[in-house]
Amino acid sequence: MTATTARCLIRDLDELLVEEVTDPDEGRVYRPLGRDVRADESPEEAVREAFRETLGVDLSWVTVLGDYDGVRVFEASVDDRWLYDETGVTVYDPDTEETTRLAWLHVEDFEKYGEVLRPEGLLDDL
Repeated sequence: MTATTARCLIRDLDELLVEEVTDPDEGRVYRPLGRDVRADESPEEAVREAFRETLGVDLSWVTVLGDYDGVRVFEASVDDRWLYDETGVTVYDPDTEETTRLAWLHVEDFEKYGEVLRPEGLLDDL
C-alpha cells in the first residue's frame, strides 16, 4: 500500500512530540505531526515540509518507523534545540484560521492515562 499521509515522531528521551487533534468519535487524540503526501513528492519530503511550514524547523536523521493503514511514520531529530526546551507549542495559521497544538507527552501517559496515539499500532512499536 502506498502511503497517502506521512507523519514524523520526534523523541526526547521518553517523551514524544505529538499533535493534539479532536476526533469526532474518540475525542482528543494525539498523532505525530505531518500531512497528506502530494503526487509530486515522497513521504519523507512531505514530513520535512510539514515541519518547515508549521514550526520553521528542519529535520535530521529521518528514518522510517513503519506503515500503518496508509500512514508512513518516520522518526527524526530537529536541528533547532529550542523545540526541545518547550513543553508545547501552539501555531496559528491566519490563512486557514487553523490552530495546531503540539505537546511533549511521556510514553507512559498513553499507557497510564489512556491517552490515544494514532495511527493505531504505533504505540506498540515504540
